[in-house]
Amino acid sequence: MKKIFRFAVLLSFTFVSLHSYAQNNGPQLGCKDPYILTQAKGLKEGLQAQGFEVLNDAMLSMQTREDFPVVVRMKQGEFYQVVFVGNTRSNKMNLELFDSEHKSLLHKEQKPMQQTSNVISFSYTPETSGDYMFVLSQVIKQKTSCGSFTILRLKSKETKK
Repeated sequence: MKKIFRFAVLLSFTFVSLHSYAQNNGPQLGCKDPYILTQAKGLKEGLQAQGFEVLNDAMLSMQTREDFPVVVRMKQGEFYQVVFVGNTRSNKMNLELFDSEHKSLLHKEQKPMQQTSNVISFSYTPETSGDYMFVLSQVIKQKTSCGSFTILRLKSKETKK
């Protein structure tokens, strides 16, 4: 029950955020961190060279310890690559994936201050088409930090032409 309530609150927040984003042309969504931007751009370019196309890509201003939900429509059987680049000074980065039934499908964690990477990256192929929610968070001493979130899809033979 607690997860369903959390999902409903996050989903409501997402729709309010997207509504505000649409009304204000989106500058509030972005942030500026040259290191993260360069790192994310390099990762995207490498994946594009392997036949992926960018579906969603954003620089995110994130509040420490607060969830940042992103809802994405995904198609059954398609191959996706998910890339979350966080601040190198983060104590902890989290990415959790929920399906449209509010079921947690995947949880990834990274500790940049203790490990060598500030990137969470993985491949995912949905079993069903629908809306999926990615919940991102970072724990850092600063109140806000920057992050980059990108979803890419492997181009089909029809779209490669």
